[in-house]
This record gives sequence, C-alpha cells and structure tokens, in this order.
Amino acid sequence: MKKILLLIVSLCFFGAQSPAAEQLTILTENLPPLNYVENGELVGSSVEIVEEIQKRTGSLEPIQVYPWARAYKMALEEENIVLLGMTYTDDRSQLFKWVGPLATKRDILLARRDAPFSITSLEDAKKVERIGTLRDDVRGKLLEKMGFTNLEPVSDEQKNAQKLALGRIDLWAYKKPGFRTVCKLAEVDPELFVEVAHLKESELKIAFSKKTSDAIVSRWQKAFADMVQDGTVQRIKDKWNID
Repeated sequence: MKKILLLIVSLCFFGAQSPAAEQLTILTENLPPLNYVENGELVGSSVEIVEEIQKRTGSLEPIQVYPWARAYKMALEEENIVLLGMTYTDDRSQLFKWVGPLATKRDILLARRDAPFSITSLEDAKKVERIGTLRDDVRGKLLEKMGFTNLEPVSDEQKNAQKLALGRIDLWAYKKPGFRTVCKLAEVDPELFVEVAHLKESELKIAFSKKTSDAIVSRWQKAFADMVQDGTVQRIKDKWNID
C-alpha cells in the first residue's frame, strides 16, 4: 500500500510541474551596450536585468548569443524561446509575448565626418550608393517601408562599423545608445562618424515565443515590475550609463 501511495505522489508531482520548471532557451545577439560579448564574457545592462529576473523566478538557463536572424526565426517558430533586446513594433506586437521595457533606443543614420556628400533629409539618404544594415533587423525593415532600395545587410554590426570606416558603405543604420561600444569592439574610432539623420525612437523588450506558457511570462513580468519598484532596474541602467 505504501508503494502505491508513493507512486501516486510521484506521478502527481511530475505530472503537475510548475511553469517555472519548463526549460527555456534564452537567446540574444551582440547589441552593445545592452547585451554583447567582451573578452569572452556576455555583459551589458539587459544581461544583468535578465539574470536578476532569472534569480527571482528560479530560471537557471544560460543566455546564448546567436546571429539575430537565426534567433528571431527560432522565436517565431519554436516554443519556450526567450529573445532579449527585441525592438517592440506594431508589426511584432502580436507575434510574441512581451516583458519590459529594458531600454529606449533611438535609431539613426551615421556617416563619416569626411563624407563627400551632405545628408539634410532622408531623401538625400536614398541617393547614396550603400547603407549598411543588420540582416532581418528592425532598422532595415523600417528603411524598406520608407522606400529605400540601397540597403546592404550583414550578419554583425561590427562589420558595418568597419565597412563605414573603410568607405565600403556610405551610411550605417544603427542606434543610440550603442554605436560607440560597437566601434570599440570593432577597433574603429567612433569620432570618425557623425549622426546625419534620425529614424525612430522605440522600446527594447524581452520577447517570448507565442508557444511559451502565459504563466511563465507573467512570472517574468512580475519579477521585472518588482525590480522597477525596488530600484534594481535603475541601478543597473545607471551602472551602464543607459538613459
């Protein structure tokens, strides 16, 4: 009889695990200064915020760095995928479940200070030969909607910093905060560049695949809200000089 009771208890326990016990796959990209690899270590304000959420929710999974296009595809198609640092847009609002925001960013166009052309409007930017973007990134999609046909996507923003420094592209679509950190990682002097156009201001959030349990997302959102309330989020942002 005791063995039967133990078996019943075991079945109940394993058959009714809490949502927190579900295995998550947590992904990000190199997006300085919010989340990026430096000297072999994943660092940044968003990384520290997410790691604190994990502590508070009992999530032990490591944060993995993937190319953006691959991580985005996984978040769209698979279950229990967490992708941190995604730009929240109207188009994406119903594609994922959301927690945050982690930060506010301003998308811009950068040119070399010694560029042989002048950019006074977005129409001027349409006339240059090449604009560096990140493959499947929100800035490239935004420019396409605006009618730009001169985009040259790459898999890593450091490549865009290097290409602009070498004159292989005319403009670089990136963001503030972040471009100075990318330049540092790419061993490029950020003073070579100047902002020539503003594109859009938006929020960066934690995106969960639609197949992720609502209970998990709620736990993460509550932990994040508690961190905002107790000042943890602001302390982390201040440490990394994030507005």
